[in-house]
Amino acid sequence: MPGAAPQAVEGHNTSSTSILVTWGEVPADKKHGKILEYTVIYKKTKEDTETKERVISPSTQFNSRQIKLTKLTEYTSYSIQVLAATVKGDGPRSEPITVWTDQDSKYKEKSIKFLE
Repeated sequence: MPGAAPQAVEGHNTSSTSILVTWGEVPADKKHGKILEYTVIYKKTKEDTETKERVISPSTQFNSRQIKLTKLTEYTSYSIQVLAATVKGDGPRSEPITVWTDQDSKYKEKSIKFLE
């Protein structure tokens, strides 16, 4: 199992109900084998219930160090962590990051134009 969490975990909202999460690799000297999958753990910051999203093998042709979390609650703060796994098990979780979903457009400030 990895001896460290994936590095450089970042997230930003892509809408009022989605967040794109990206992360770097586990440091080479801490991998302890081939990384088979990543797991993204997220929850509303004010709740205890966690949701886990498995990301398929990093050996696929797509960039598998990112995931778009969808069906989230609008204008809500989420705590997000990532861990890597080898055949021997899960490594430690990354430090949590906090990301807010966007406000729905009906709540955003409207720009006001003055006619002269």
